Amino acid sequence: MPHNSPAEVTAAEIARLAGVGRAAVSNWRRRHADFPRPVGGTETSPSFALPQVEAWLRAQGKLAEVPLRERVWQQVCGHPAGSVAALVEAGCALLVVRMRPTDWLELTAVSDERMAVLLPPVLDQVLTARLGPHHPLTDLARARTAAPGAFAAPGPASMPLLRAAAELAAELGASQAFEFLLGRHLDANPRQYTLTPEGPAALMAALAGPARSALDPACGTGTLLRAVRALA
Repeated sequence: MPHNSPAEVTAAEIARLAGVGRAAVSNWRRRHADFPRPVGGTETSPSFALPQVEAWLRAQGKLAEVPLRERVWQQVCGHPAGSVAALVEAGCALLVVRMRPTDWLELTAVSDERMAVLLPPVLDQVLTARLGPHHPLTDLARARTAAPGAFAAPGPASMPLLRAAAELAAELGASQAFEFLLGRHLDANPRQYTLTPEGPAALMAALAGPARSALDPACGTGTLLRAVRALA
C-alpha cells in the first residue's frame, strides 16, 4: 500500500551507516539526550526516522557521506509502494543492465520522465526473453496502471532508485547487487520469511536427482530451485 512516511532504520542499520558496532549506537542513545527518539518498532527493537538519524550523525561528525549500498537500500525502504515493489523494479532494471548494457546507458542519458516512458518496452523485451511472454513480471513491463497491491511499470519517481541500483551493479555486478538488496530485505523482515539453508537444499536436490523442470509451490527465495538448477 502506498505510503509517504519517512524511511525507518533499526539500531543495526544505524551502525552500518556510521561504520560502527551496534554497541556504539546503544551508547549514543544513552549518552546523548538529542539522539533521535524511536518512531516505531518495539521496545526491544525500536526503529528511527532515517532523516533524523542522518542529520544527527552528520551534526556529530559521525557521517560524512552515506555509502552507496546504504543509499540504494534507503531508496528501497522509502519506495512509495513498499520495499517488495522496489525490489521487483530494481531486479527488472538490473536484468536490463546485465543483458542490454548499451540500451541501459541510452536510457539513463535522458530525464527521469523520459526514461519512464522508454524503459517499459525494453523491460518487456528483456523479461520476455528471460521469463517468457506470459510471466507476471512480463505483464509488469506492459502495465501503466495497476490495482492496489499490484505492480505497474516503474514511473518517474522510481527512476532514481533504478539509476542507483545500476550504479551499485557497476560496483558489485548486477547479480550481486540484487543479492545484496534481497539479503538486506530478508534481514529486516526475519519473521516474514522462512529460508531453506543452502546445505539442506543441495541435499534435497541431490536426492531428487537431475530434472528438466522442478515445481516448488513454496519456493520462498528460490534456494531449492537454484540447487536443482545446479544439477541440471
